[in-house]
Amino acid sequence: MQDSKKRLTTNQIMSIVYAVIVISLLIASLFFSDAFSRDYLPEMTDYNGYWHDEDGDVWQITDINVRDLGGSIILTKTLPYYIFDGDCICFESKNVNIKVSVGKRRVYDFNAQENITGKGYGVAFHAVGLSREDAGNVITLQFDTLVDKNISGQLYRVYLGKPEDYIRRFIYDRSLLVLTSTMIIFFGLLLMILWLGIPDKSKEPYNVFALGTAAFILGLWCLINTNILQLLSGHYYFWRILGTLMIPMIGYPFVVFCNSLTKLKKSIYNVLAFAVSSVSVIAMLLLRYLAGIDMMNSLVPFTLAGALCDLIILIIMAVENHIQCKKLDIPSGFRVFKIGAVILIALSVVDVILYRFFDKLNDSYGVFMRFGIVVFIIVMIFQFVSWWTSDQVAIDRDRFINRSLQFAATSRNPVEGIKLLLEYLGKELLAKRTYIFEASDNGIMHGTYEWFRDGLTPMEKEIDAMPTEKEMEKLHQKIMAAENNCFVIRHPDDIKELSPFMYEMMQKGNFSNAVFSPIKSGDIPIGFIGISDIPADNINNVYEIMGILPYFFAQFINQRKEQDRIIYYSYHDSLSGARNRTALKEFVKEKLDMSQTFGYVLCEIDDLKSVNTRLGHDAGDAMVINTAKSMIEAFGEENVYRLSGESFVAFGFESDETYFDNDVQRAKRLLSEKECETTVAAVFCSNGATDINVVIKYTFELLEKEKEG
Repeated sequence: MQDSKKRLTTNQIMSIVYAVIVISLLIASLFFSDAFSRDYLPEMTDYNGYWHDEDGDVWQITDINVRDLGGSIILTKTLPYYIFDGDCICFESKNVNIKVSVGKRRVYDFNAQENITGKGYGVAFHAVGLSREDAGNVITLQFDTLVDKNISGQLYRVYLGKPEDYIRRFIYDRSLLVLTSTMIIFFGLLLMILWLGIPDKSKEPYNVFALGTAAFILGLWCLINTNILQLLSGHYYFWRILGTLMIPMIGYPFVVFCNSLTKLKKSIYNVLAFAVSSVSVIAMLLLRYLAGIDMMNSLVPFTLAGALCDLIILIIMAVENHIQCKKLDIPSGFRVFKIGAVILIALSVVDVILYRFFDKLNDSYGVFMRFGIVVFIIVMIFQFVSWWTSDQVAIDRDRFINRSLQFAATSRNPVEGIKLLLEYLGKELLAKRTYIFEASDNGIMHGTYEWFRDGLTPMEKEIDAMPTEKEMEKLHQKIMAAENNCFVIRHPDDIKELSPFMYEMMQKGNFSNAVFSPIKSGDIPIGFIGISDIPADNINNVYEIMGILPYFFAQFINQRKEQDRIIYYSYHDSLSGARNRTALKEFVKEKLDMSQTFGYVLCEIDDLKSVNTRLGHDAGDAMVINTAKSMIEAFGEENVYRLSGESFVAFGFESDETYFDNDVQRAKRLLSEKECETTVAAVFCSNGATDINVVIKYTFELLEKEKEG
């Protein structure tokens, strides 16, 4: 039998099949459509080549950087004869001023405007409108650098065609970059939303909001870097400013996130990272407005300096955390982080290798790095979900414990507490039956308590034969040896050989599973608790609950035993084991029906004081014990009372005086066999009695006569 064997439920199987179908449809839609095929793209004329400068040299526009040509260049080209109304020369520019003429007519001007970052605008998109009349004319294109001759200025992807076709082609070329950038933003927002849902933020596994903020900023910068936002919105300066100023701000939330993974969580690292990000932005702005240094020139140095400072902070933080954790012999907390970081670094290296050495990627440069960021965030989200799940389990466990404590505190007695707790357990886990088997004084297991749902009946009524002593012993040993103190039966056939009784119970009750857990008093097993027919989804919750619940049952059982022991000695004589004078008074007052036939017996040990003096108190105690045993054997344990040191009282409830006399004679014979020197007197009330004191007095008188005789 394998305790760990799991069977998928019908709902789980349907969910898996459904997921496979949906994923298959998605993959088919991507690879058997226009999603990744250039065949579906609209026709456009590539207008990058065969431009002539003033010296007659031929150029590819995408190969030109005006920084290498003195900061300005004028190019010309003859327009084709198949131009239609609505056609445009569409192209992308980076930090250049542009003038376009057709023939001698100026048709387009673009002059960069100064903004917060300086004179640079980053990337802009242009559509120079043409008409049929322009066919065959010469188009002149002049572009100049913005600030000085040493600043890079370029044009990209020059096409002749419809602007909407250009936009579609551009989006297709950058689709992977846009997709991965959007995913980073999405996961960043998701983390921030999840952070809002954390009730106790002091328990979160790391600073979820900091990681979400860093992911959102980084994703937005990546999306701006694809230039798709500039193309669709036309707001070049807004995205230029936002993209430039947010680069140094990525470091601070990322350092805060990493610091939250450490055991020390020193705030000094957060302060230093905040200072690095803030100083970088403030310094660039001061240089921009006080020294006139364009951010095109200051951004790269400050970004590299800030990244280096943040890296140093992270290294110091990691080293200190490693030393501290090694000293305390605890995990560093960076295991999941390292997995995500290694994947991110590996994919970033792939990006660099393909771009630098194989000239691949083209418009998709950076896509592997973005995928690496997505994977890193997903890995950290999995860690968060794992914590969230375990935290929810802990919350459910605490709620269960609190409820169990309420039963322990409010129940009127231990028996009521056990019954209420069994009912709560069954209803909480949606089980059909919960029960307890306890070990008796001779070690035999037997059922003591049970709860079952409406429509079911007690186990002893449903099962033809109760379990044998050997069967229950084998089951108990299996439960005691179970992993995590939880023995799970996932199918009736799993327990058929071990316990035919439990198998029959599961079969007749149509139970699909059962769970058993030992109940211990300290290290001593005193029984086990069983739960039958739990919904498959709830079985995993049983492990947590069963790690705690048996403790409460053990406390209740021990309380009940102590209560029973107190009650026993309140109504029993500690030496003889017979009931005491208190029990006699309560019996006569509340339980004795004097209207019915009964017999009254008085037995007195002859000269007990003399026995104690001559033979010792041990001999006297032995005579008291033997006397009690003889009376109990003749009249029953529940009918014999020790009235005083040497006197015992017994009641007989035979319907005929002859039978009563036989019991009295048997008692005398037993007393004689045990060498108990006693005098016995008995009265049989065939019609009952009106006053018990009269019966007692008359019996005492008979006893005195027996002594005299």
